[in-house]
Amino acid sequence: MTTMNLPASSFTDSPIPMISVRKANFFYGDIHILKNITFNVPVGGVTAILGASASGKTTLLRTLIGLNQLRGGEIWIKGQNLNELSEARHQRIWKQMAIVFQHGALFDSLTAWENVGFPLYERRSLPMSEIRKEAERLLEMVDLQGAADLTIDQCSGGMQMRIAIARAFASSPEIILYDEPTSGLDPIARDLICDLIQKQQIQQKVTSVLVTHQLSTAFRVSNSFIFLHAGEVIFEGDADELMGSKDPYIQRFIQPPSRAYRTVNPEHL
Repeated sequence: MTTMNLPASSFTDSPIPMISVRKANFFYGDIHILKNITFNVPVGGVTAILGASASGKTTLLRTLIGLNQLRGGEIWIKGQNLNELSEARHQRIWKQMAIVFQHGALFDSLTAWENVGFPLYERRSLPMSEIRKEAERLLEMVDLQGAADLTIDQCSGGMQMRIAIARAFASSPEIILYDEPTSGLDPIARDLICDLIQKQQIQQKVTSVLVTHQLSTAFRVSNSFIFLHAGEVIFEGDADELMGSKDPYIQRFIQPPSRAYRTVNPEHL
């Protein structure tokens, strides 16, 4: 096994990060999307990848799970350089990872328990009764007991995201990647998802990577932060360091704008 020789992460006592990205580049056609991306994801915490729309966040997430191929650079996972691994070793690494896509990406034709049980059906030789039992346990874990037989169109956006999280946990991953898990949700549903991410990270000791443009979500659940702008990492650090950043773009992003309220004269309506 190839070993890493990298500096210790500032966010964990582990000398080797769970994920380390080194000078990674990705092109879509001739368009340079990710530009010499370098950062570490410490073991056992939640790392938020922040940035505005079109900054490269989702592209980076897809690259981490092998859906995009780098054109230069390296990705190390659990101390192993993916560039040096066989396809079989790649598959073993990726089976230890799960992704929760934006808006859940559930199968509309399947019920809640069938969606959650799908990874079990694919990866294990279990009878359907055992798959259902495990799926119901996972649904209960995300506070959806009694929802097993609901169709996806019977579930709210927040319920669908919790089903997607339960499905991610069905494969017992060591790493979970979340792509905008609270996007489009009302404040109550957003808080439920944040609480769930926190609870599972603490209880299951899973390393999580959270892509979001919502500061409230990031600050609520994350231990460390990466900031992307125009495909480049312009910040890596903790919450205090992020809030104290002097970068003008980051300051514009994290500081709420002043609000000017317009008074409308009813006589003019």
